[in-house]
Amino acid sequence: MANPTYKDYYAILGVSRTADEKEIKAAYRKLARKYHPDVNPGDKNAEAKFKEIGEAHDVLKDAHKRAQYDRFGDQWKQASQYGSQWQNPTTGFNPNGGQYDFTGFPGNLNELFESLFGGGRATRTKQTRPHGEDVEFALELSLEEAVRGGKKTITLPMEDICPHCGGSGRMRDVSNPARMTTFCAHCKGRGRLQRSKKIEFTIPAGVKEGQRIRLAGQGSEGINGARGDLYLLIRIKPHPIFERVNDDLIMEISIPYTIAALGGEISVPTLNNELKTLIVPAGVQSGQKLRIAGQGVATRNAGKTGDLYAKLKIIVPRELSPREKELLKELARIRGDKANLS
Repeated sequence: MANPTYKDYYAILGVSRTADEKEIKAAYRKLARKYHPDVNPGDKNAEAKFKEIGEAHDVLKDAHKRAQYDRFGDQWKQASQYGSQWQNPTTGFNPNGGQYDFTGFPGNLNELFESLFGGGRATRTKQTRPHGEDVEFALELSLEEAVRGGKKTITLPMEDICPHCGGSGRMRDVSNPARMTTFCAHCKGRGRLQRSKKIEFTIPAGVKEGQRIRLAGQGSEGINGARGDLYLLIRIKPHPIFERVNDDLIMEISIPYTIAALGGEISVPTLNNELKTLIVPAGVQSGQKLRIAGQGVATRNAGKTGDLYAKLKIIVPRELSPREKELLKELARIRGDKANLS
């Protein structure tokens, strides 16, 4: 059987394997802006690339996930689940020890021989906690969703108790009286079955990157029917225009050099798709920020809203008409600037 296509997360982000967190973040932001669906509407290739770099960033920015990935490759999730007992599903070898590992078999070695030859005493360790386990999933939101909040419906893969074996992973073998029990054919001895679960919830307005939303009783099912909790780890997709800093929004906007020198008015977009008029004072410099009050992120606790900052970028025209050149040369003479007056 051929191995699945290996995903090199470092190559996807274009960084070295020794890249630090800052380098990884910078590479991700650059690529995310380039392939963001809002920048490439209708481009399926760009959309797929955007998801791929998001997946790579999610793993490499997390120290634990990155360590598992560096050790086990794109099988790191399986390694995280089974720890040192994990074995490669295509080779049957544990990369940690380099030898065949019978602990990958569902159940322990005693059970293996018991199922083959009968007799013996079951020593199976319970795989399922009575009250269910807490589970965590990453939830990717657009900046607009995070700022505004609101109702959302998602579908997640959730593991429940196998109804056929009641979570034990074993069933009575009616075909062979010499063997009292055998592994459950439905769950392959795991005691659990995976299913898709639709979950409806409300996103609090103003949630931030890295924040966790707790949904009580929506986690994994325990053997007594009670469920653990579901935690949604917020990940916010880069926006092609706005960057969030705490409760403020920052955007870059270009202005002509005439307005920068003389002052004037410009129109600035907001996250709500509105246009606001911004007064530009005479003599502003490139990189200077101008504030539009109350157009940032509303904070839930303080009851106030952050601001929108327009970071100015002064644009100098590449081509000038003869009249424009004449006027600029005259200005240079007046100011005594050592400009090219030819």
